[in-house]
Amino acid sequence: MNNQPDIIWIYCDELRTDALGCYGNPHLDPHTPNIDRLADSGVRFANNFCNAPVCVASRCSTLSGLHPEETGVYNNEGAWANFRLPHRLKTFPQVFAENGYATASFGKTHVPPEMRHGADPENEIFQTNDGSGGDMRFWEALGEEAVQMIRSPYGGMHGGIYPETEPYPPDAVVDNALHWLEAADSPYICRISILQPHTPVLPPSQYVRLLENQDPGLPGPLPETLSAFERRVAEVYDVASMDPDQLRAARLHYHAQVAWIDDQVGRVLDLLDQTGRMERTIIVFGADHGNPIGDTGAFEKLTYTPTVHRVPLLFSWPGTLPAGQVRDDICDSLDLGRTLLSFCDIDTPAPFKGRDLFDDPPPDAIYSTVGFGQPFSKMAPNGGRGEWFGDRGWPRRSCIRTSRYRLDKNVLIDGEKPAPEDEDIFLADWQADPAELVNLAQDPRHTDLVRELSELLDRHTEGSLEVDPQCLHR
Repeated sequence: MNNQPDIIWIYCDELRTDALGCYGNPHLDPHTPNIDRLADSGVRFANNFCNAPVCVASRCSTLSGLHPEETGVYNNEGAWANFRLPHRLKTFPQVFAENGYATASFGKTHVPPEMRHGADPENEIFQTNDGSGGDMRFWEALGEEAVQMIRSPYGGMHGGIYPETEPYPPDAVVDNALHWLEAADSPYICRISILQPHTPVLPPSQYVRLLENQDPGLPGPLPETLSAFERRVAEVYDVASMDPDQLRAARLHYHAQVAWIDDQVGRVLDLLDQTGRMERTIIVFGADHGNPIGDTGAFEKLTYTPTVHRVPLLFSWPGTLPAGQVRDDICDSLDLGRTLLSFCDIDTPAPFKGRDLFDDPPPDAIYSTVGFGQPFSKMAPNGGRGEWFGDRGWPRRSCIRTSRYRLDKNVLIDGEKPAPEDEDIFLADWQADPAELVNLAQDPRHTDLVRELSELLDRHTEGSLEVDPQCLHR
């Protein structure tokens, strides 16, 4: 038998940390016993952050071990048909394949066209790729009325109930993954890429009933101290004008959708238990970014609020990793590839950033960036919505986090570096202010800190890789 471990990477979309029982939630009791079992059997990272709070850019960074400034992918335009990468991206699943691993992915992909399965045989991310069950349109055959769709004023599909009398198409992701796993020869890395709880949030009705006696509460009023960026995001989403009962239901349905995810995780754990493969399998559970589900006046993504920027990260390898350990050091999604390769005694290629989470010291800072910052850029490019103030293009915004502070600011507007008054600097002491609602940037006591972090962020974004603006149009 090959001594290298097998790897199962369960990857969700728009999953915030407090939707899981193991991370804690002061307002609701999440139903996540299987995910909590993973946390109990391994290591939970409490302060893990994505490198871009949006799907395509985050996925590219995680797979390639590079920041958006090095991939050229800053927002979801990166998945459009006309988009072209500035250069080919090497991904860590490809490195595993080069070292004798079978690689497979099931469910959502959402990467640039040149990285999609079949587009370029020399650039395949995974040897096997099955996107069944990862389509957002799975409800359309039934219609909005049948699924009791709840839409925000912005148009997002943020709640509803899928009839349990109908087959649930997203089940296909784990169905197909289990079929592959049953026949797979070791060693392998299998990504189970679950679209949920990304929109459309349509959990099967039995999961809504599971939580129907709980109240997720309603978002509080927007504090005056939010950055102009976060206030503008809230204006576009317009959550404040939603019917309170609809908003409350949408928030509950999000957690019901996570309960469905938990059952999918349980199916994977059951297979490993039944086949006696648990102790030779590394299980990683994570997400590309979170979702405020109405908090700070928004849905979905794009900001550096902790409900979006912080994402769950669990590692379980019974008999090898310590059980029930909680790590508070800051880390980010770039660390995943290097950590997994290190577990398997595979050298990490030189371009990859990040660190081995179990061998290398924590960084002084981590970085994240979102947005192309062009004159025609939109907050939500797929829907063509969201201009910056004064009808300017939506800005590129970057963030630096240390073990205590978060600073983010606009770094590109209409293709140009913004004037100081347009940077809209936000500084939070996230140790003292865990919700990161109080902006300290104008406090004279923090002048030197703002200058220091801002200069570090400027250094990080200097020389950012840019794409031909023509490929940012549909």
